[in-house]
Amino acid sequence: MATPPKTVLDEPAASTPHDPDAPMTGDQADLLRVLCENAGEPYNASLTQGHALERIEALRRHLNRNQNL
Repeated sequence: MATPPKTVLDEPAASTPHDPDAPMTGDQADLLRVLCENAGEPYNASLTQGHALERIEALRRHLNRNQNL
């Protein structure tokens, strides 16, 4: 019998558990750096994954609010 094909996940990172106390990921650092530049705010490379996520969301809200003025 043939074996069934393996399923490929669209977003494997979404299924990977994250440790909010671990250093932020490279992807988070890249995104955070760009958002900080766009917002004219300082970039902090020492954030944890959890803090980086919070900061990214806050900067996105700030930038969206400024674009809607």
